[in-house]
This record gives sequence, C-alpha cells and structure tokens, in this order.
Amino acid sequence: MPVDQSRFVLRRCLSAGVLLLLAGCASVKPPAAVESEAPASAAVSTVDLLPLQPALQAAHPRTGNAARARTLLEAHLAARDEASRALHPALLPYARTLLDQIVERQRLDAANVRLTQQLERSGQQLKDSQQLNEDLQRKIDALADIELGTPVRPPKRSIKR
Repeated sequence: MPVDQSRFVLRRCLSAGVLLLLAGCASVKPPAAVESEAPASAAVSTVDLLPLQPALQAAHPRTGNAARARTLLEAHLAARDEASRALHPALLPYARTLLDQIVERQRLDAANVRLTQQLERSGQQLKDSQQLNEDLQRKIDALADIELGTPVRPPKRSIKR
C-alpha cells in the first residue's frame, strides 16, 4: 500500500471514530440530570433495610443461622399486609435475591456434609482394605516360609510288574 493511500485510510478511520465519539457524547445526560434521577432510582437506604435487619444478621455466614434467616425472608416475601406492601420497591427483589443465596448456601452445605461423610466412609474402607491386604500378605509370607522349610522328597519310583 503506498504511503498516500495509507494516510487517506487513516484519515477516514479517524474521522469515522470522531463522529462515533461525538454521537456517543450527545446521548450522555448532563450531571444535573443524573443527580436529580439518583433519589428516584432503586437505591435502598439503611432505613429501608430495617424490616430485613434481623434476616440480614442471621444470614451472615459467621452466625451460622441460615435457617432462621430463610424463615424470616420467606415470611417477609409471603406477607400480604400493608406494612409489607409499603416496603421500598427495590427491597423485595433484594430480599428474593438474598433468599436465593441462602437457599443455595444451605444446599451447598448439605452437599458438603454428604461428601464429607462419604470421604470418611471411603477412608475407613481404605484402612480396612489395607489391613486385610497386610493380613493376607503375612499369610502368604508364612506359607512361603513353610514351603522353603520343608525338605524336598525324592520322587517315588514305581515298580514295574
């Protein structure tokens, strides 16, 4: 490609890129518009989280009280009274997501317990098999010692008649 042609292609690409950037900037809202929409968005304040505070505390991994957190969250999501309906609109999806995470954590904990028990059983079976193997090896060695210790008998000649 000659130098003049490569410069032409470069200029075309740059001009197309600048046009795309300008088009993208035109759709960006000014900072004032963004700030005015922030309170109207689905932001959850700490006051809004107060009804779920016991469930949040119980859901913490260090407390180990996931069953209580699950019960509290299921009660909040199943409630049909005015207080529950007055919750912040973003709080219900948050509670559903938290409940899904707790259910998944409980499922994984149960799988972990099952696998740990299976590992312990397999370990015990391995120990039993090794012990049986050692016992059988001792018996084989004892039979080999007996074979080595017995005198070799000369073959009996049969008398022809």
